[in-house]
Amino acid sequence: MAERQTPAIILTVREYGEADLLVTFLTPEQGPLTGIAKHARKSRRRFAHCLEPLSRVLFFLSPRRGRDLEFLQKGELVQSFPTLRRDLKRLGAAALLAEVAGLLAGPPEAYQEIFTALEEALALLEQGLPPDSLLPAFLLHLLGLGGYRPRLHRCVACAAEPGTPLNFSLPRGGVVCGACRQEAPGPLLPLSPGAWKLLRLAQDLPRHKLPRLRFPPQQRDQSLLIFKAFLRYHLGKDLKSWSFWEKVSRAHG
Repeated sequence: MAERQTPAIILTVREYGEADLLVTFLTPEQGPLTGIAKHARKSRRRFAHCLEPLSRVLFFLSPRRGRDLEFLQKGELVQSFPTLRRDLKRLGAAALLAEVAGLLAGPPEAYQEIFTALEEALALLEQGLPPDSLLPAFLLHLLGLGGYRPRLHRCVACAAEPGTPLNFSLPRGGVVCGACRQEAPGPLLPLSPGAWKLLRLAQDLPRHKLPRLRFPPQQRDQSLLIFKAFLRYHLGKDLKSWSFWEKVSRAHG
């Protein structure tokens, strides 16, 4: 197969052997890929400044025969998002969004939209938008693109307009009204009316309007707690970047 090029956002970089790097990256046409950058730890000429996680790059690559790994021939840096990297809270939000985008990069017809959504989120964080509001809004958007769209408009048990007290059913992936709480499959997590209204609004808005939303601390924390538990329940593991986000979020009040 001939050499080809692809836009990419770097997700992870790991040492491989004595001189190589193993790079996982998100692409708009094939979703997440993993490639090997030969001798990248000894000579950076072919990958000057473009092998840092969260960087937007252009990769020139070719497949390795009989293997799943791509062969990274060279790379060109498009955007490194330097301002984002100087703020730990924005960096934590970016890392969390990137990990989710990499894990949920499917179905194939959604690859382009997931890539574009992540790139837009990184650009907004670079511009200085508040990560506390951008993170829950874009997490919800990515969940929908990846096939895990929460059901927020109707009770997942009775299909009626949800009445208080509200809960979120992890197995059913949606809101449960007070009347159905006893029979709904658990685990159930409490959902305040304020958080529910914000999440429902975020789900209805087009992506370019998401930056307008503002999540107060209580609604932000409750929304993120639900997303964390929802992802753990359906993916069977905790996200590595979530602990970093929580640490820097606590440090910044």
